[in-house]
Amino acid sequence: MAYAQEIRLDDLPDDVDGQVSRLLALWQDACRDGDIPDRRDLDSDMLAPWCDDIGIYEYQPDRNDFVIRRDAPNMIAASGENYQGSTPRQIDLDFGTTVYPTLCEVIKTGQAQIHMIGVERAQWENWLRLMLPVRTRCRKGDPVIQVLVVHFLHKV
Repeated sequence: MAYAQEIRLDDLPDDVDGQVSRLLALWQDACRDGDIPDRRDLDSDMLAPWCDDIGIYEYQPDRNDFVIRRDAPNMIAASGENYQGSTPRQIDLDFGTTVYPTLCEVIKTGQAQIHMIGVERAQWENWLRLMLPVRTRCRKGDPVIQVLVVHFLHKV
């Protein structure tokens, strides 16, 4: 089992790659009247530069849980695990993290969150994680809340 340490940040680090700040700015620009963006405003073409970095965690209110609809390819490669179809609670069990309660807070507040994640593997790695809530609709047209969970390797 790998061990992970999470630290919540108020802002992006000064030395962050421009690609990370561009994604956060894109999400912030899509927010309207203090509400979370609609996926129509953040479609797959707009998010294409971050395709390998984005996981999609969908809130399921009837279970008060999330299902991982898409696990980010860069995280699958880094961890050797594919959590697609699973719950973030499994990630918390495997890594000792607080992904599930953090996602609940993101859903409750409608605010993005930024974390520095330290992971102990063969060597210590730092990852920057963004959690960006969005709204979409299911096939029946009912509203669905998702969180784009985005990881970037952060070299210090």
